[in-house]
Amino acid sequence: MFFGPGTRLAVGPEEQYEPEVYELSDTKTNEKVCLATGFTRHNLMKDWTAFSGTEASQIVEDGKPTGVYNQVAVLEAGQECGNTTEKADEPCAASLEPDEMVNLASLTVFGLRVIFMKTVVFNVLMTLRLWISQ
Repeated sequence: MFFGPGTRLAVGPEEQYEPEVYELSDTKTNEKVCLATGFTRHNLMKDWTAFSGTEASQIVEDGKPTGVYNQVAVLEAGQECGNTTEKADEPCAASLEPDEMVNLASLTVFGLRVIFMKTVVFNVLMTLRLWISQ
Protein backbone atom coordinates (compact mmCIF):
# COMPACT_ATOMS: atom_id res chain seq x y z
CA MET A 1 0.00 0.00 0.00
CA PHE A 2 1.39 3.42 -0.91
CA PHE A 3 0.75 6.70 0.95
CA GLY A 4 2.13 9.29 -1.44
CA PRO A 5 5.60 9.48 -2.97
CA GLY A 6 8.22 7.46 -1.11
CA THR A 7 5.99 6.04 1.64
CA ARG A 8 5.18 2.33 1.55
CA LEU A 9 3.39 0.15 4.11
CA ALA A 10 4.12 -3.57 4.02
CA VAL A 11 2.29 -6.00 6.31
CA GLY A 12 3.91 -9.41 6.61
CA PRO A 13 3.30 -12.68 8.43
CA GLU A 14 4.25 -13.16 12.06
CA GLU A 15 6.68 -16.00 11.31
CA GLN A 16 10.10 -14.87 10.10
CA TYR A 17 11.97 -17.09 7.65
CA GLU A 18 15.56 -16.65 6.53
CA PRO A 19 16.32 -16.96 2.81
CA GLU A 20 17.69 -20.02 1.13
CA VAL A 21 20.35 -18.76 -1.29
CA TYR A 22 21.37 -20.70 -4.40
CA GLU A 23 24.00 -19.90 -6.99
CA LEU A 24 22.87 -21.12 -10.42
CA SER A 25 25.15 -21.19 -13.44
CA ASP A 26 24.83 -21.88 -17.14
CA THR A 27 27.60 -24.19 -18.35
CA LYS A 28 27.36 -22.98 -21.95
CA THR A 29 27.65 -19.22 -21.35
CA ASN A 30 29.34 -19.13 -17.91
CA GLU A 31 26.66 -16.74 -16.64
CA LYS A 32 25.81 -16.98 -12.96
CA VAL A 33 22.60 -16.06 -11.18
CA CYS A 34 21.97 -15.80 -7.45
CA LEU A 35 18.51 -16.86 -6.21
CA ALA A 36 17.26 -16.07 -2.71
CA THR A 37 13.96 -17.75 -1.93
CA GLY A 38 11.60 -18.43 0.94
CA PHE A 39 12.10 -15.31 3.07
CA THR A 40 9.35 -13.24 4.67
CA ARG A 41 10.76 -9.69 4.94
CA HIS A 42 10.59 -7.98 1.53
CA ASN A 43 13.70 -5.86 2.15
CA LEU A 44 15.82 -8.56 3.77
CA MET A 45 18.29 -8.85 0.89
CA LYS A 46 18.93 -5.11 0.40
CA ASP A 47 22.22 -5.24 2.38
CA TRP A 48 23.70 -8.01 0.22
CA THR A 49 25.91 -6.55 -2.51
CA ALA A 50 24.82 -9.13 -5.08
CA PHE A 51 21.18 -8.07 -4.72
CA SER A 52 21.63 -4.30 -4.88
CA GLY A 53 19.50 -2.87 -7.65
CA THR A 54 17.00 -5.75 -7.60
CA GLU A 55 13.67 -6.01 -5.82
CA ALA A 56 12.03 -8.98 -4.13
CA SER A 57 8.85 -10.38 -5.66
CA GLN A 58 6.14 -12.04 -3.61
CA ILE A 59 5.15 -15.64 -4.26
CA VAL A 60 1.47 -15.95 -5.23
CA GLU A 61 -0.50 -19.18 -4.97
CA ASP A 62 -4.02 -19.44 -6.41
CA GLY A 63 -4.13 -15.68 -6.92
CA LYS A 64 -3.44 -14.92 -3.25
CA PRO A 65 -0.13 -13.57 -1.88
CA THR A 66 1.67 -15.93 0.50
CA GLY A 67 3.88 -13.43 2.34
CA VAL A 68 6.98 -15.27 1.14
CA TYR A 69 9.41 -13.60 -1.27
CA ASN A 70 11.94 -14.52 -3.98
CA GLN A 71 14.73 -12.36 -5.33
CA VAL A 72 17.09 -12.93 -8.27
CA ALA A 73 20.36 -11.19 -9.11
CA VAL A 74 22.56 -11.66 -12.17
CA LEU A 75 26.18 -11.88 -11.02
CA GLU A 76 28.96 -9.96 -12.72
CA ALA A 77 32.30 -11.60 -13.56
CA GLY A 78 34.11 -12.47 -10.33
CA GLN A 79 31.15 -11.57 -8.12
CA GLU A 80 30.11 -14.11 -5.49
CA CYS A 81 26.61 -14.92 -4.32
CA GLY A 82 27.40 -15.07 -0.60
CA ASN A 83 26.36 -17.76 1.86
CA THR A 84 24.67 -20.36 -0.31
CA THR A 85 22.40 -23.12 0.93
CA GLU A 86 23.38 -25.58 -1.80
CA LYS A 87 26.75 -27.33 -1.71
CA ALA A 88 28.92 -26.67 -4.77
CA ASP A 89 29.51 -30.35 -5.61
CA GLU A 90 25.89 -31.37 -5.10
CA PRO A 91 23.80 -31.29 -8.30
CA CYS A 92 20.36 -29.75 -8.30
CA ALA A 93 17.90 -32.63 -8.07
CA ALA A 94 14.68 -31.16 -9.39
CA SER A 95 12.14 -33.68 -10.55
CA LEU A 96 8.77 -33.31 -12.19
CA GLU A 97 6.20 -35.86 -11.23
CA PRO A 98 3.59 -36.77 -13.85
CA ASP A 99 0.09 -35.65 -12.98
CA GLU A 100 -2.74 -37.99 -13.93
CA MET A 101 -5.32 -35.20 -14.24
CA VAL A 102 -3.11 -33.21 -16.63
CA ASN A 103 -2.59 -36.31 -18.76
CA LEU A 104 -6.32 -37.04 -18.80
CA ALA A 105 -7.16 -33.44 -19.74
CA SER A 106 -4.55 -33.48 -22.52
CA LEU A 107 -5.92 -36.71 -23.97
CA THR A 108 -9.49 -35.41 -23.75
CA VAL A 109 -8.60 -32.19 -25.60
CA PHE A 110 -6.69 -34.18 -28.22
CA GLY A 111 -9.69 -36.51 -28.74
CA LEU A 112 -12.07 -33.58 -29.14
CA ARG A 113 -9.74 -31.97 -31.68
CA VAL A 114 -9.62 -35.19 -33.72
CA ILE A 115 -13.43 -35.45 -33.70
CA PHE A 116 -13.71 -31.78 -34.74
CA MET A 117 -11.26 -32.26 -37.64
CA LYS A 118 -13.10 -35.37 -38.82
CA THR A 119 -16.35 -33.37 -38.80
CA VAL A 120 -14.79 -30.53 -40.81
CA VAL A 121 -13.31 -32.94 -43.38
CA PHE A 122 -16.63 -34.82 -43.70
CA ASN A 123 -18.56 -31.55 -44.24
CA VAL A 124 -16.09 -30.34 -46.87
CA LEU A 125 -16.25 -33.68 -48.74
CA MET A 126 -20.07 -33.70 -48.69
CA THR A 127 -20.17 -30.08 -49.92
CA LEU A 128 -17.77 -30.88 -52.77
CA ARG A 129 -19.81 -33.96 -53.71
CA LEU A 130 -22.99 -31.87 -53.82
CA TRP A 131 -21.35 -29.22 -56.04
CA ILE A 132 -19.97 -31.84 -58.42
CA SER A 133 -23.32 -33.65 -58.77
CA GLN A 134 -25.14 -30.47 -59.86
